[in-house]
Amino acid sequence: MSALRSRISGFSIAVGVFATALGAAPARAAGDAEFTASVDREQIGLDDTVTLELTMTVSNKGDNADLRLPPFRDFDVVGRSSNEQVSFAFTNGAPSFRRTTQTRLTLSPHHAGQLIIEPVHASLHGQMLSTQQLSVQVLPAGQSPPPRPRQQQQPPQRPPNPFAGLDPFADDPGADPFAGMHAGNAKDFTLKSVVDNEHPFVGQQVTWSLLLLARSNVSSIDKLGLPKTDGFWTEEIEAPQQLSGEQRVVDGVPMTVFLIRRRALFPLRAGRTQIDAAEVEVISGMGMLFSRSSVKRSSAAITLDVQALPPDAPAGFDPGNVGQWQLSAALDPPSVTVGQPSTLRLVASGRGNLRDLQLPKLPAIPGLRAYDATSNDKTSLEQGHAGGQRTIEQLLVPERTGSLEIPALTMEVFDPTTREYRTLRTQPQHLTVTAGSATQGASQQPAQNLLQAGGMRPIRLKLERASPGIPPWRRLWFWPALLLPPIFFLFLLAADRMRRTLSSDPADRRVKQAASAAKARLRGAEKLLAQQKTDGSAGIEFYAEVSRALSGYLADKQKISTAGLTREELGRALVEKGHSRVTADKLIALLDACDQARFSPGAESAAAQEAVLQRADTVLSALDGSQKEGAS
Repeated sequence: MSALRSRISGFSIAVGVFATALGAAPARAAGDAEFTASVDREQIGLDDTVTLELTMTVSNKGDNADLRLPPFRDFDVVGRSSNEQVSFAFTNGAPSFRRTTQTRLTLSPHHAGQLIIEPVHASLHGQMLSTQQLSVQVLPAGQSPPPRPRQQQQPPQRPPNPFAGLDPFADDPGADPFAGMHAGNAKDFTLKSVVDNEHPFVGQQVTWSLLLLARSNVSSIDKLGLPKTDGFWTEEIEAPQQLSGEQRVVDGVPMTVFLIRRRALFPLRAGRTQIDAAEVEVISGMGMLFSRSSVKRSSAAITLDVQALPPDAPAGFDPGNVGQWQLSAALDPPSVTVGQPSTLRLVASGRGNLRDLQLPKLPAIPGLRAYDATSNDKTSLEQGHAGGQRTIEQLLVPERTGSLEIPALTMEVFDPTTREYRTLRTQPQHLTVTAGSATQGASQQPAQNLLQAGGMRPIRLKLERASPGIPPWRRLWFWPALLLPPIFFLFLLAADRMRRTLSSDPADRRVKQAASAAKARLRGAEKLLAQQKTDGSAGIEFYAEVSRALSGYLADKQKISTAGLTREELGRALVEKGHSRVTADKLIALLDACDQARFSPGAESAAAQEAVLQRADTVLSALDGSQKEGAS
């Protein structure tokens, strides 16, 4: 304990000396700076990434460099991290600082070939620093660079730590806390396509799995491109809708393994068959706290060596009968009377390609009449193996009494697990046929004799001569009766219209028809304008017609007579009726323009008259619209 206290006191003295030196020493200017760049590998695959490490070392603690990244025309930046170390030492009684900043960029290549990483620039106190240009060879998709020979790694050289040995609570105060977090030899995401058997037989199941190995967080999977499976019959085993990872150690590296797809493939022909590469886009990051990024990954293609079935196949073997199958037969019911049916049920169940399975057929049996069979399939997945059950039912009707035997049925199959042919055999089935009861025989005999002896009497028709009558459309009453409904309907319509006309008030009719009458007058003014353009007649009547249209609308609709009102009184009357001041001013200005054109010695041009007609339409629409809004 005394030694520990002495070390702590020595540590306090050193800190005090260091603080005194900081207060006495003047601020030093930025010294020489070092800026270097390096990559973790010079050869990668197209579905791999390369780590670019940028190291900036300055001799003044307060210096901050402005890092300027190039456009990276051949790469995408899919990850970025940085860390910083500051060290100092006493030189001639004054402290000297060294600040090292490391920035790591994870780059994903765009294409295969010899790709270039452009120089990275940094600005420090107006001085521009640049790294060297780097080159990386990218192999095509599916190819991986050869493994590098293991070399004895030297521990990284760290700047001297003046507090080493003074702090009893730290084993290595100068250690880099970020060391080991960016392993350059391992990929963050790897898409792997695997099969459980690379040398299957024709018709044998091959389980194909698509796995994503991740060292970083995976948010979702997007743009999944599955390979074509030409030459295979495919059954889906697993297609997860949500990502569910499993922690595993792959080649000594802890990873999260996600299952993307799992399928059962049944090769259809012998020879070398390829399963193409799969593609996927991985979305990483978690929302607002961490930046989201996407990266594309491709799996390697897989080549299968499909073996042909052994040549010593037994007679009657069908190439589709590959797998582990069982065969059984049953008769229901086993005892019937003559003419009553019984069902033979043949069931094959097990593992394999149920679609290509061929069951044996029942031969002809004397005394039995067989009908067409029906088939029913039920597929199943058991521990990742495809299979199921096929049931064939055939109706049998006995034609004689006694005991009828249905022979054993055989089916030849090939078991790929034992690599041998097997013969599946059912048990013989016995059908007991008895004669019908006496009651049934008595009821059937008369009917049978009736058919054989000709006891059924034919249908006899009694024909009589009939004289045709007069058709209805030739009678006198037909056409009047046919025209009576539409005539009555038209009479009802006319009576209803007359009733409405008599019951309506003439003043109300003028109010309702005011807008129509005003528009009719404006159309009349438009015809006068067209006639004036043709024969050059005077336009006084045109302005009079426009004025009458507006004045008539005000008299009928608004109950305002323009003849006995001044312009100011007319404007106030319109405002009181609910119209805006702007509409009232437009109407007064238009009436003044018409009066001026009517009583002035000169004639207006056709363009001016068209403008007046357009203004009249606008004012009339505004007046009618305001009146409708006020009524509603």
